[in-house]
Amino acid sequence: MITYDEVLNLNYYAKTSYTGWFAPIRFKIQREENPEGGYQFHAWVWPGPMAFAQADPATMLEYTTIFSEEGKRQVVDWINEKHETYKDIWSSKLI
Repeated sequence: MITYDEVLNLNYYAKTSYTGWFAPIRFKIQREENPEGGYQFHAWVWPGPMAFAQADPATMLEYTTIFSEEGKRQVVDWINEKHETYKDIWSSKLI
């Protein structure tokens, strides 16, 4: 499981994305422009071991939410929930 502190502060996302791994789940979190104005968090999870650029997009799950401290908590909760849901399924697919 990841924690709220692990995913760093909001200023971090102005310059780069955050990626991580806790078997068998890989994840990526980034800030992007919201089509309705402002910014939003965009997060992905997928089965490892492939990095984001090499992973099959068909295996990825996505989530977006408002770019704020509350949104950061929502992203962390979503990633942790997906880990619990998919860890046994995706573990069997690891090479």
